[in-house]
Amino acid sequence: MKAVIMAGGKGTRLRPLTSRLPKPMVPLLDKPCMEYIIELLKRHGIEEIAVTVQYLPQAIQNHFGDGSDYGVKIQYFEETLPLGTAGSVKNAEDFLDDTFIVISGDALTDFDLDKAVAFHRERRAIGTLVTTRVEVPLEYGVVMTDESGRILRFLEKPNWSEVFSDTVNTGIYVLEPEILSFFHSGESFDFSKDLFPLIMAKNLPLYGYIAEGYWSDIGSLRQYRKTQMDMLEGRVKVSIPGTEVEPHIWVGEGVEVEDTSSIQAPVFIGAGTKVSLQAKVGPYAVLGRYNRIASGARVDRSILWNRTSLGAASSLSGSTLTHDVRVAEGARIGEDTVVGDRSLIGETAVVEAGVKVYPGKTVGPGCILKHSLVWGASVSRGIFGSDGVSGITNLDLTPERAGGIVSAYASVLPPQSVVVVSSDDAVYSQILKYAILSSLLASGIHVRDLGTAPAPVVRHACRREKQQGGIHLRRSNESAGSRTVLQFFDREGLPIDKGTERKIEHAWMQEEYARPTEKSCGIVERWGGAVEAYQREVMSRINVLAVREREFRLVFHSENTPFFPVIQPLLEQLGCQVVTVLGQCPALDRFVLDNRADLGIQMDGSGQSLSLFTEKGYRVSHSELTVLQTLLAILKQERVAIPVTAPSAAEMVARNAGVEPVRTKDGVRAVLEVDRTSSLQVYFDGFYTLACLLEYVAVEKITLQEALKRLPPIHLSRKKAGCPIEAKGRVMRKLMQEMKGRDLELLDGIRVLTEAGWVLILPDAEKAHFEVVAQGKTSREAEAQVRDFQEKIERYQSPYASQS
Repeated sequence: MKAVIMAGGKGTRLRPLTSRLPKPMVPLLDKPCMEYIIELLKRHGIEEIAVTVQYLPQAIQNHFGDGSDYGVKIQYFEETLPLGTAGSVKNAEDFLDDTFIVISGDALTDFDLDKAVAFHRERRAIGTLVTTRVEVPLEYGVVMTDESGRILRFLEKPNWSEVFSDTVNTGIYVLEPEILSFFHSGESFDFSKDLFPLIMAKNLPLYGYIAEGYWSDIGSLRQYRKTQMDMLEGRVKVSIPGTEVEPHIWVGEGVEVEDTSSIQAPVFIGAGTKVSLQAKVGPYAVLGRYNRIASGARVDRSILWNRTSLGAASSLSGSTLTHDVRVAEGARIGEDTVVGDRSLIGETAVVEAGVKVYPGKTVGPGCILKHSLVWGASVSRGIFGSDGVSGITNLDLTPERAGGIVSAYASVLPPQSVVVVSSDDAVYSQILKYAILSSLLASGIHVRDLGTAPAPVVRHACRREKQQGGIHLRRSNESAGSRTVLQFFDREGLPIDKGTERKIEHAWMQEEYARPTEKSCGIVERWGGAVEAYQREVMSRINVLAVREREFRLVFHSENTPFFPVIQPLLEQLGCQVVTVLGQCPALDRFVLDNRADLGIQMDGSGQSLSLFTEKGYRVSHSELTVLQTLLAILKQERVAIPVTAPSAAEMVARNAGVEPVRTKDGVRAVLEVDRTSSLQVYFDGFYTLACLLEYVAVEKITLQEALKRLPPIHLSRKKAGCPIEAKGRVMRKLMQEMKGRDLELLDGIRVLTEAGWVLILPDAEKAHFEVVAQGKTSREAEAQVRDFQEKIERYQSPYASQS
């Protein structure tokens, strides 16, 4: 049997470890990661190996040669241009004449490959994906199979709302040669994104085998360290070089450990390394070859590659140092730090937590390095949440961080693009705005500054003026404490898509920013006509005469004063008498009753949504507002979007009007892109929704309370169910197993159709909880269904829970 090792990865998330080294050559306990894969293949009798290379191929070829030193035969297949995972294996098609294994050279595993091959042959599969279960599946391809193992569903790098299992694709495949005939040589083709979906569409036998054992994708710096800690603890069955002189202490040839030094297991010390008097090494220390640990130095939970020296009384904790690094006397290197090849850390210098020092850099004596030297870094999964980028004001979201993120955003735009920018009137929003404007202009992006304007105006300006994008800054009033939100919109006024978010995150992590010459820098234009253009468009769509004749009396509340230049002219032109309530307003229902108003309005901090109170002081529920917006969209001849969380009454209203609604995920972009060409939509636009609602009740000659009575019955309950992030995938998998055979929808989360209505289990995209939404024939039924699934979610968080 033959195998293909995919070894072309750049490992950008591992930089600076991979600045001068391909990812498969990154050492684990002083051996390249790919060497462990070759040993695994050889243990299973696989000695003919094709290796696909692309990034720094000479490093791999020079180390492994023809494979004879490792008891195997290696043939290399080099890509001049990236061809994707399947495209790279296609290059080796002539080499592959029978069932073969594909495996990554940059992951560590001890899976029993023989069992995977036997499973594949028993099923007579054209392809078998070797899968495993992980706590947080967001960075992998999630796989769902039937009882026989046949793949039913496959989704690459899902959001939490798309996670239906914690079973993921490991990038190890057992394949038949004919699978490579479905695409052409030289064509960029990926296994998970292109080939496997094609195989499933052809209804060919594609299976998933759940392997037992250890698997780690060393895709991040933290995971790189953790993998070696796991090796030291014996969690993975591999051949560790050197001799185990005491339990969990391995040393290589020629190691010198002076008497008064302290070695605390687990520890690995490579050949030729010297540990001097009173030095402390461990626990969880990995020292490669020919390192020098001076007197009084301390190393714990850290990794040193080769020929690195630590000066007297220096200390490392939770760090990774590569080749030929010099750490001078008394220097201190903190948690989650990385120091690249041939760098120098001066005497008593401090490298603070999370900092990356790229190859060949010097940190001077006594310096305190708080930021990455030359290159930026982030150890989090991503910077974007469900509503853009947010953080604690002037702590998480600082001017420096906001400027870097916006520089990364600018790097994914065409040169000389035009971006519209606005903010609310919060002092800190204004401060951040200066940082954002500077970053855009320095990146060669032209700016149209709208001043203080709400998000709907920015979105409208993007759509109408065909700007390349938009940015809106605002304070968040949706949680306790002071937080600031940074929202990004595309040229159609939609929140940027996930693909663009990933590009921005990548550019931000690597600080791959556009830096044009002075002559190519951007120009800022103060653009004062955006609010007026928005107002004119709203008024052009409203029966102004009908609304004016009604002479509405309204109570309006918002903590955001920039709303007033938008809302006041609109309401004045519509002939409304407005009682404005400023500051915090906990009892707007009383203001409505006391002022004998026709309705009360509370606007959220972004202007994208609102709360309504009827003339009776009744607060319109979120579900009722959704159905009302559906009705208003129909009247405005818009395409009707129905998110998965909406009550069935919204679909009923649409179909009763002869309109077929479009079911969407529960998110701003998903809803808005249904009618993406329209310059105005009632969805996520509080001002336009209000104008359309006033028109509706005026034309129909009814009150808002009477309008609610016209709606179909709504019995909806929505609650949160707490769940640790690492248990979410397991909960989803167990729910899917329990719901097997029932009528399900997997558009966004899991929607279970029941006799009483339906239940939606939706993992929150950022926080440690699920949203459980249920509809019943009565409110009591809906609440009972929510409680039932809250209990299931709590029970299934345990890895030992059954489905009974």
